[in-house]
Amino acid sequence: MKGLWSCLWIVSLALLLFSCKLEDRDTGLVAASGENQLYVVSWNVQTFFDAQTSGLEYAEFRGSKSIWSQQLYEHRLERLLDAIEEIDADVLVLQEIENMAVMYDISNGLAGRLRGSDAYGWMCFEVEEGSAIGCGVFSRFPLGPKRVHQLDYRTHGEQPQLRPLLEVEVLLEEGENLQSVNLFVCHWKSKSSGEEEAAFWQAQQETLLDWQLRRVLSGTDSPRAIVCGDFNRELGEFTTLGKDSERVMLGSVEADSGWLHQNTTSAGSYWYQQQWERIDHVFTVGNLEILHFEALSNGPWVQLDESGNLIPFRYALWKDEGYSDHLPVACMVSY
Repeated sequence: MKGLWSCLWIVSLALLLFSCKLEDRDTGLVAASGENQLYVVSWNVQTFFDAQTSGLEYAEFRGSKSIWSQQLYEHRLERLLDAIEEIDADVLVLQEIENMAVMYDISNGLAGRLRGSDAYGWMCFEVEEGSAIGCGVFSRFPLGPKRVHQLDYRTHGEQPQLRPLLEVEVLLEEGENLQSVNLFVCHWKSKSSGEEEAAFWQAQQETLLDWQLRRVLSGTDSPRAIVCGDFNRELGEFTTLGKDSERVMLGSVEADSGWLHQNTTSAGSYWYQQQWERIDHVFTVGNLEILHFEALSNGPWVQLDESGNLIPFRYALWKDEGYSDHLPVACMVSY
């Protein structure tokens, strides 16, 4: 920004596996007459590594003292496939996937379970070079070009590893015209190195997102964008508009927040120090309406703790059980 950081664009075609078309499903959610719906689910699946050692894995997944194995990976993969099938999203966004090989394993596993309009015919993935984990997208709608936006702010000093901002077009049918929505996938800097440092780098990641959203908003007569992922930032740390507003600021761009939807009853998606945090988000920008939003707490990926709280069923390698330390967040939008 004005010489302080630059945006690296990498443009490639999303992987096209086979053609599919979304058909009506009984979601239990009804849009206004004539409106089309899109069901988007975002889930941090907690350090989902395969069984091949690259050297980038977290310590418990590599080395002679690790019990991690092909068998444990296959067990965990099977549980994830069960969960994805039950979640039944139109567009599924996953954070903390190791590599494209894991994406292929998920895709191949789903191909044996889902057919026709239930199948995920398109996927894309992105990870920063040298990073242990990245973000992936599975879609029942065709995916258009993928763009990757990376932050370079080394004039500030040593820059920590920051996951890139992934953008991909989801191609929607609307009447006789093919319309699209720009999907942005975020996984912002965690607070593991301290809240002050995290806040600084998250602010830079927010500015990068702001730039790209303003580009989308200025590009068409009917701009639409969905922004989702693990922001490692509580809802209260965003700037909100009005006491009872559903809107927040993403930089200079106004967005609707699923957590602020009038019908949302979920307390949070991440259980930390005996409290819920709302750090996994789905935002909409432009000509989209949020019909419903929730943190999904009615699947095998939840468990009761000792106090009777229904919390994420955290993955435990040494027990060969669990799913993730985050709940999936689900958003139904109309377009």
